[in-house]
Amino acid sequence: MKALALGLLLTAGLSAQHLGYGLLGGVPFDDVLSGSSIGTIAESAKYAIGPMGELRLPIVSVEADALYHGDSYALQSNGVSTTGSGSTWQFPIVGKVKIPATPIVKPYAEAGVAFRTFNRSSFQIDSNSKKGFVLGAGIDIHAILLHITPELRYTRWGSQIGPLPSQPEPI
Repeated sequence: MKALALGLLLTAGLSAQHLGYGLLGGVPFDDVLSGSSIGTIAESAKYAIGPMGELRLPIVSVEADALYHGDSYALQSNGVSTTGSGSTWQFPIVGKVKIPATPIVKPYAEAGVAFRTFNRSSFQIDSNSKKGFVLGAGIDIHAILLHITPELRYTRWGSQIGPLPSQPEPI
């Protein structure tokens, strides 16, 4: 009985907060394997999708996401062609500052950190490429119970990644 009373008391405190959750999706503007000195890289199937949660306070918010990125590439170097694929889970945590404009539309800026893990990867990975920082801006459109938030987000990782060589170069 005491546990039930304690649970109801804690739940009542949480209900005063503005918690949001939903689905986040998008496409990158740049290449995952940019800046490769190995050769020409063509990528396909670039997307990001995953759940998000947000604690909304009057002026600031904190958002945490779990985004799945799937990628494939074709590398052309010295007449040798290599293909591969991989995926990452990215976990950005950002703080948002909202600019009160109208009750329905609120522009915001965001900044934070991001972490990622690599799955089924054909990439060279070092520990610096697993953490980065995030900057972004967007608008929060509040329509009845739904928040629609188009945004542009920039993530800078600690170092670049590149494809693993699949075969030695011809002599």
